[in-house]
Amino acid sequence: MPKQTVYILHKNGADSHYTALQFLLQQEHIHLEYREFSVLSKLVKSLTKFNFKLFRKQLTNAAFMIGLLFSKDKKIVLGIAPFDSKLVSLLSYLDKHQVYYHTSWTFWDKNFHPKTKNNSPKVFATWKSFLEDKVTHIFAVTQQSKSQLLEKYTIKDNNISVVCHAIDKAFTQDIEPNRTRHSFIYLGRLVPQKGIDEILQFFSNHPKCSITIVGKGPQQQLVEEHAKEHDNINYIKHTSNKTALAKLLSTHEYVLLNSKRNRKWEELFGLIIIESMAQGLIPIAPNHSGPNEIITKDIGYIFNEGHIIPMLEQVAGLDRFNEEMSQQAKKKSVFYLPENIAKYWQAILD
Repeated sequence: MPKQTVYILHKNGADSHYTALQFLLQQEHIHLEYREFSVLSKLVKSLTKFNFKLFRKQLTNAAFMIGLLFSKDKKIVLGIAPFDSKLVSLLSYLDKHQVYYHTSWTFWDKNFHPKTKNNSPKVFATWKSFLEDKVTHIFAVTQQSKSQLLEKYTIKDNNISVVCHAIDKAFTQDIEPNRTRHSFIYLGRLVPQKGIDEILQFFSNHPKCSITIVGKGPQQQLVEEHAKEHDNINYIKHTSNKTALAKLLSTHEYVLLNSKRNRKWEELFGLIIIESMAQGLIPIAPNHSGPNEIITKDIGYIFNEGHIIPMLEQVAGLDRFNEEMSQQAKKKSVFYLPENIAKYWQAILD
């Protein structure tokens, strides 16, 4: 039996964000478990959908939340959107426990954040108290996130650690690349804020380049239609098989993101960027806070949002694939291995 357990408490689980933490805790023989605080809405969903697996999961979550009221000193990594009003009620459950906040959010001036509903002076005051007084330690995914928190709140520098996401080892397999010339790949949600329309527009008009799109979402039918009409557009439904994805990546030259800011979101990291770099792909992404901290001129391309087509035309016009840039991208991906990122989670063991 593990001598201790660390809990991840989220609205929705995101196991891939804790690869390095899992690595660290395993070295210490500490167990990691995932729980969700959005119990009621998912319980209703499980009943209306007759989803027994989801129902059973929510019973576990409910038991955990109730158990927090009658226990103390559990180590809990809380993942909750900035200025979410749910924090007000959550703190009554977390009052007697060691709470660590994990965030990728990079704007803390209250003008740009995902939870604009139910904001009030009480909510903002609760968040201020939480960040400055209640939380044991903050783990920020990017340096910009840490800098913003230090600027907007009274927090000691050593109470915030920058801990990037890590690569699953499946993506670091030593695969002999068999890249198709002028080949690009997009992996992610098929939604308007990912700039799918512009991607399809470019490749529909540039048959000498090819794009593989992997994912699912509201724009799946649009992608499927373009794939039927254009031989250079390939669609693959979402797969969770990381070994298969690594092999697929190794047949492409570039990984492409075209994220669009809206009033609640921007690309805050881009896990697929580092996963692709591990297979030597050259990343192309917009100048959002996440890609800006990963991609440097020697390993990839950053473009101003809205200017993807001139960027792609520039890359498509290159007379050869830049093997040196590819190797630099692969070399930099080593930083994101779980064993290298794990040390930045060290504060959770203190």
